[in-house]
Amino acid sequence: MKHLIALSSKIAFTLALLYVILDRVYYASFLSVMFIALFLGFVSYLSGDMLVLPRTNNIIASLADFGLSFVMIWVFALTQTRNDFSPFAAALLSAVCITVFEYFFHRYLLKNVLDETFRNELTARDNTLQYQTEAADELLPDVTNEKHEE
Repeated sequence: MKHLIALSSKIAFTLALLYVILDRVYYASFLSVMFIALFLGFVSYLSGDMLVLPRTNNIIASLADFGLSFVMIWVFALTQTRNDFSPFAAALLSAVCITVFEYFFHRYLLKNVLDETFRNELTARDNTLQYQTEAADELLPDVTNEKHEE
């Protein structure tokens, strides 16, 4: 239930943010903005929030979400909006705003949604290479016994 609430709030905020930027500023249609908000919300929740965030930290997960949202919104802006503006600028502005939201959203996820046992299991599974050294009491060979045997 926690994941459903988190996912729906992420999609709702992404829709509101993209509506203001893409629809009001860059004149994209509302259905196109709603589609990209749903798609971006699902993909970034599964990849950035459930895979990257538990294994890394908030900043790396936010940067991963920036890259993902920038590329997806840029492709969307190239195909779905009017050509009287720069799709790069629209994607950059949207991705920066989404990244700021994602930083605070990740803090919420770490505190309320992702429990401590889930994060500990992931870090325990990721650190499988644990090397140990073997030590012995003998540092030098015993040459006195070898001479007597000959």
